[in-house]
Amino acid sequence: MPRSRRNILLDTNVFVAAVKYPKKQSDTLRLILHMIVSEDIQLVGHELLVEEMVRYAEEFGSETASWILGALLGKMRLVPLSENLVRLCRNYIETPDLADVIHAAACLKSDAVLITNDKHFGRVKDEGIVEVWSISEAIEKLL
Repeated sequence: MPRSRRNILLDTNVFVAAVKYPKKQSDTLRLILHMIVSEDIQLVGHELLVEEMVRYAEEFGSETASWILGALLGKMRLVPLSENLVRLCRNYIETPDLADVIHAAACLKSDAVLITNDKHFGRVKDEGIVEVWSISEAIEKLL
Protein backbone atom coordinates (compact mmCIF):
# COMPACT_ATOMS: atom_id res chain seq x y z
CA MET A 1 0.00 0.00 0.00
CA PRO A 2 1.52 3.39 -0.96
CA ARG A 3 2.24 5.86 1.81
CA SER A 4 -0.07 8.83 1.95
CA ARG A 5 1.24 12.33 1.44
CA ARG A 6 0.91 14.84 4.23
CA ASN A 7 -0.19 18.34 3.29
CA ILE A 8 1.71 21.06 5.12
CA LEU A 9 1.50 24.83 5.10
CA LEU A 10 4.58 26.62 6.43
CA ASP A 11 3.83 29.93 8.06
CA THR A 12 6.18 32.70 7.02
CA ASN A 13 7.80 32.67 10.47
CA VAL A 14 9.17 29.18 9.73
CA PHE A 15 10.75 30.41 6.49
CA VAL A 16 12.23 33.43 8.30
CA ALA A 17 13.62 31.27 11.12
CA ALA A 18 15.35 29.05 8.57
CA VAL A 19 16.82 31.65 6.23
CA LYS A 20 17.57 34.66 8.41
CA TYR A 21 20.89 33.16 9.55
CA PRO A 22 21.46 30.18 7.22
CA LYS A 23 25.08 29.68 8.31
CA LYS A 24 23.77 28.55 11.71
CA GLN A 25 22.27 25.51 9.93
CA SER A 26 19.45 25.40 12.43
CA ASP A 27 17.04 22.53 12.90
CA THR A 28 14.44 24.74 11.23
CA LEU A 29 16.59 24.96 8.11
CA ARG A 30 17.04 21.18 8.16
CA LEU A 31 13.26 20.80 8.57
CA ILE A 32 12.57 22.91 5.48
CA LEU A 33 15.20 21.07 3.44
CA HIS A 34 13.66 17.75 4.50
CA MET A 35 10.20 18.93 3.43
CA ILE A 36 11.53 20.08 0.07
CA VAL A 37 13.00 16.68 -0.78
CA SER A 38 10.44 14.42 0.92
CA GLU A 39 8.05 12.73 -1.46
CA ASP A 40 5.67 12.17 1.48
CA ILE A 41 5.10 15.89 1.95
CA GLN A 42 3.01 18.20 -0.24
CA LEU A 43 3.47 21.86 0.57
CA VAL A 44 0.37 23.99 0.17
CA GLY A 45 -0.11 27.71 0.24
CA HIS A 46 -1.82 30.69 -1.29
CA GLU A 47 -0.85 33.88 -3.09
CA LEU A 48 -0.55 35.97 0.07
CA LEU A 49 1.86 33.46 1.63
CA VAL A 50 3.98 33.53 -1.53
CA GLU A 51 4.04 37.34 -1.44
CA GLU A 52 5.18 37.30 2.20
CA MET A 53 7.95 34.80 1.53
CA VAL A 54 9.18 36.70 -1.53
CA ARG A 55 9.25 39.92 0.49
CA TYR A 56 11.39 38.33 3.22
CA ALA A 57 13.72 36.63 0.74
CA GLU A 58 14.32 39.99 -0.92
CA GLU A 59 14.86 41.65 2.46
CA PHE A 60 17.49 39.09 3.49
CA GLY A 61 19.11 39.23 0.06
CA SER A 62 21.01 35.97 0.47
CA GLU A 63 21.53 33.26 -2.11
CA THR A 64 20.36 30.71 0.44
CA ALA A 65 17.05 32.54 0.99
CA SER A 66 16.51 32.80 -2.77
CA TRP A 67 17.34 29.14 -3.35
CA ILE A 68 15.07 27.92 -0.54
CA LEU A 69 12.27 30.20 -1.70
CA GLY A 70 12.53 28.82 -5.23
CA ALA A 71 12.52 25.23 -3.97
CA LEU A 72 9.53 25.87 -1.69
CA LEU A 73 7.56 27.56 -4.44
CA GLY A 74 8.43 24.76 -6.86
CA LYS A 75 6.92 22.23 -4.48
CA MET A 76 3.98 24.33 -3.27
CA ARG A 77 0.46 23.74 -4.54
CA LEU A 78 -1.61 26.91 -4.37
CA VAL A 79 -5.02 26.34 -2.81
CA PRO A 80 -8.02 28.23 -4.21
CA LEU A 81 -10.12 29.61 -1.36
CA SER A 82 -13.77 30.45 -1.05
CA GLU A 83 -15.01 33.47 0.86
CA ASN A 84 -17.00 31.07 3.08
CA LEU A 85 -13.84 29.33 4.32
CA VAL A 86 -12.12 32.64 4.98
CA ARG A 87 -15.18 33.92 6.89
CA LEU A 88 -15.34 30.71 8.94
CA CYS A 89 -11.66 30.87 9.89
CA ARG A 90 -11.90 34.57 10.74
CA ASN A 91 -14.11 33.52 13.67
CA TYR A 92 -11.24 31.49 15.16
CA ILE A 93 -8.17 33.64 14.47
CA GLU A 94 -7.39 36.27 17.07
CA THR A 95 -5.51 38.77 14.92
CA PRO A 96 -6.49 41.40 12.39
CA ASP A 97 -3.83 40.01 10.00
CA LEU A 98 -5.70 38.69 6.97
CA ALA A 99 -2.74 36.45 6.04
CA ASP A 100 -3.22 34.40 9.21
CA VAL A 101 -6.91 33.92 8.47
CA ILE A 102 -6.08 32.83 4.93
CA HIS A 103 -3.38 30.43 6.19
CA ALA A 104 -6.01 28.71 8.32
CA ALA A 105 -8.53 28.65 5.46
CA ALA A 106 -5.96 27.09 3.11
CA CYS A 107 -5.21 24.42 5.72
CA LEU A 108 -8.89 23.72 6.24
CA LYS A 109 -9.49 23.46 2.48
CA SER A 110 -6.53 21.13 1.85
CA ASP A 111 -6.54 19.19 5.14
CA ALA A 112 -3.05 20.54 5.83
CA VAL A 113 -1.05 20.83 9.01
CA LEU A 114 -0.06 24.42 9.75
CA ILE A 115 3.48 24.76 11.06
CA THR A 116 3.94 28.03 12.93
CA ASN A 117 5.19 29.57 16.13
CA ASP A 118 2.48 32.23 15.90
CA LYS A 119 0.25 32.14 19.00
CA HIS A 120 -2.70 33.61 17.06
CA PHE A 121 -3.62 30.10 15.91
CA GLY A 122 -4.35 28.78 19.42
CA ARG A 123 -8.12 28.84 19.14
CA VAL A 124 -8.28 27.32 15.65
CA LYS A 125 -6.04 24.54 17.00
CA ASP A 126 -7.91 24.07 20.29
CA GLU A 127 -11.28 23.91 18.51
CA GLY A 128 -9.95 21.24 16.13
CA ILE A 129 -10.55 23.36 13.03
CA VAL A 130 -6.95 23.06 11.81
CA GLU A 131 -4.09 20.90 13.02
CA VAL A 132 -1.31 23.24 14.15
CA TRP A 133 2.25 22.26 15.06
CA SER A 134 4.95 24.49 16.49
CA ILE A 135 8.29 24.42 14.75
CA SER A 136 9.63 22.24 17.59
CA GLU A 137 6.75 19.77 17.18
CA ALA A 138 7.34 19.61 13.42
CA ILE A 139 11.05 18.93 13.92
CA GLU A 140 10.22 16.18 16.41
CA LYS A 141 7.60 14.57 14.14
CA LEU A 142 9.27 14.94 10.75
CA LEU A 143 13.03 14.76 11.29
